[in-house]
Amino acid sequence: MFKKIASAALALVLSVSVLVPGLSREAKAVNYTGSKSYMSGKYYQALLQVNLTGDARTDLVNIAKSQVGYQEGGSSNQLSGEIFGGVNFTEYGYWYGAQDMWCAMFASWCARQAGISENVIPRHSFTPNGLQWFYDRGLAHSRKSVEKGEYTPQAGDLIYFKSSRNKRTTNHVGIVTGYANGKVYTIEGNIGGTGSTTNGGKVAELSYPITNTYIVYICSPNYSGTSTAVKPTKPLVVETPTPEPVKTNSAGATAEQMAVLRKAVAALETGDGETYDHISTFFGQSMAMGCGQWYGTDAQALLKEIRSADEAAFEKLDTAEIGWDLDNADWDTYLLSEGSEKYECIRAILSSKQGIRVQNKRMEKRLEAYMNQAKKQGVTDLEAKMLCAALYHLCGSSAVRSILSEVEGKPTAANILKALEAQDIPGLSRSAQVISRAI
Repeated sequence: MFKKIASAALALVLSVSVLVPGLSREAKAVNYTGSKSYMSGKYYQALLQVNLTGDARTDLVNIAKSQVGYQEGGSSNQLSGEIFGGVNFTEYGYWYGAQDMWCAMFASWCARQAGISENVIPRHSFTPNGLQWFYDRGLAHSRKSVEKGEYTPQAGDLIYFKSSRNKRTTNHVGIVTGYANGKVYTIEGNIGGTGSTTNGGKVAELSYPITNTYIVYICSPNYSGTSTAVKPTKPLVVETPTPEPVKTNSAGATAEQMAVLRKAVAALETGDGETYDHISTFFGQSMAMGCGQWYGTDAQALLKEIRSADEAAFEKLDTAEIGWDLDNADWDTYLLSEGSEKYECIRAILSSKQGIRVQNKRMEKRLEAYMNQAKKQGVTDLEAKMLCAALYHLCGSSAVRSILSEVEGKPTAANILKALEAQDIPGLSRSAQVISRAI
């Protein structure tokens, strides 16, 4: 989601930096004393080349830009001397007094080197604290408000992010360098070189579309004076969509659970232990597998439903005028010979994408009805209802009622399996065990 910005684009965006009234425009050099290793390196030399203009926004960006490419200690032994090199060990942490995840320390360090006081950009290492500080002072603008045009990001703003692992709080911050054509440009500390990971160990230039949902707030420091809290607030929680409630059918099972049950029943129907998605409730086995009893009117209803699902696709597959037969033939007496043109045409329709979808839906609707039937028999446990549904389908309602009458205790799946074993019906007991393991 992250892209490294070209220097030309950054220069174009920075050319529109806003001047802050009342501040001196007389340029002056940066004055900074850091660790010995940093002061002997190229990033310290780059820092010394920055001329402070008195425009706080421009100065903040230029300070940050001087550090692009910096990597945390260990990768280039920048910090040998005062501290140990390693993950999250940086000059900015050395200045701050804590070696830890350092994106906010970097932003704070840049602000101080630009001459910006803590009353304008707070010194912070924990990003939720920084965002809360701006939010309390009415200086935080949500991503949605920017997207709606209610606020336009400016060079010198701070941008706060969340991540897939931290959906309800912020865990990263960067410095805005510009905004154009719906894209925000940044310089960030402790980021991957391509922006792919926070805590990535580098200072890098990046850009994002404002529609990027990992952006949560853009904060605009009050560079014209100090900022005071307008009102006490509760701890800020980053806005995140309310998760969709898990959808279940009338029997209390999810779509995923019904798919597992359907496939387990289909595997038993084929007799070879494999899962087939195209075995229909009514007659898919007899047609698609070439065996079993033929139910003509049920076949007619299913084929009509497949045709309604996608008439154009049905017509392409209908090479034997099955559509005409659906509307005109008597399906009580409609007979097919295995291998005939009409037989093979119906096989092709059943095995098509829309054919499989309709058969799956039919199977699951029937199994759902069986689960509700089990509920009426006093079965409330979801796994037990699913097991009963499979048994209803395989051996009929009277057999299930007989099995349930022999269950000792609550009709759980485990107790139903025990009742089956006690009745010494080996084939049905094995089938029930297959279903129980699957669900």
